Amino acid sequence: MNPTLGVAEELVARGHRVTFALSEDLAERARLIGAEVVTYPVDRQRFLDQMVPRQDADEYTDEDEFVRVLEWLLDMTVQTMEPLERHFAGDRPDVVVNDPSSLWTGRLLADRWGIPVIRSTPTYAANEHWSLHPPVDSAEPPDDPELHKLLARIERLLEEQGVEHDLAGFTGVLHGGPALLYMPRSFQYAGETFDAQHHFVGPCPPRTAFHGEWRPGDDDGRPLVLVSLGTLYNDRPDFFRTCLEAFGDEPWNVLLVLGGGVPAADLGPLPGNVRVTDFVSLRDVLPHTAVVVNHGGMSTAMEVFSHGVPVVAIPVMPEPRATARRIVELGLGDQLLNSELTAESLRATVRRVLADSAIPGNMRGFREQIRAAGGAPAAADAIEGLLPRVG
Repeated sequence: MNPTLGVAEELVARGHRVTFALSEDLAERARLIGAEVVTYPVDRQRFLDQMVPRQDADEYTDEDEFVRVLEWLLDMTVQTMEPLERHFAGDRPDVVVNDPSSLWTGRLLADRWGIPVIRSTPTYAANEHWSLHPPVDSAEPPDDPELHKLLARIERLLEEQGVEHDLAGFTGVLHGGPALLYMPRSFQYAGETFDAQHHFVGPCPPRTAFHGEWRPGDDDGRPLVLVSLGTLYNDRPDFFRTCLEAFGDEPWNVLLVLGGGVPAADLGPLPGNVRVTDFVSLRDVLPHTAVVVNHGGMSTAMEVFSHGVPVVAIPVMPEPRATARRIVELGLGDQLLNSELTAESLRATVRRVLADSAIPGNMRGFREQIRAAGGAPAAADAIEGLLPRVG
């Protein structure tokens, strides 16, 4: 949801009615930017177990993990079809903005209603030239009884929903057509191979602040190192303790953003140069930041780059691994794999990024690409281009 908030805010400002379908724990952010919300129940623990994998690999190669992801998508699609169809029965939307990697409900309903769809892709697009995921429509799927049963369930769902395509055809529809991608085209792997329907709009942070204001302390001239693992990968007290050990004696100010994943008291005594908070407004803190240490999350990385700040990425699953690798390739920071993480290696990597004389020039060029991508106004233009003509 986070990459879309600025887009929804822009659409609301243009006079459109925007409705999010969300779990209740995420609804308040949507309401704060002026959107309406339809909520549905989510088993958060199952989500964390099945949709937030810990596979330390460049691609999804673990068949069991892939089956669990598909199971989640299928079950949530079945659970949300009826309530969302009922809610919109008398007042259908004009456009559906759908993340195909979250639920299939939006695509199925839009096709039934005969209204246009634009994909909202929070990480990377895939085509015949580049993809992170194994094909679910492979001619020779793994000889796994559980996967075969799951694929049969998906086929039954498609039949029940009146979909004309088989699973292979539906997969093509689901991942085809117009798309919003929250990065410049140059950051997408094989970006030049994607057509003009792929709108690389760059980051779209909302103007609305969700976490109050942040103000720097007394300016002592020392660089600020910001550490954040976002809201999904943050239950890692050992990681934050490693940061304390790595940075406690360095001539830096350090801000640990825990994201609600670890109680601050669990970290033990804090060095004098370290501050801890659960959440922070990136818009406030990034102008004062020298380097960000994060898990390689795309949304955060793009907002960080828009402020000209480099990233040290420590990824925990394939999408962030791809982002971390791209950061290194484009000279926008560095990466450190979990298997390599120690206080010494983390300290050395941050030192190296702070001292790298090539990064500021690379960052200036990339910031210009982000500005040229257009952000939330460009994304809103793409969505408005799908609206029915009036008059």
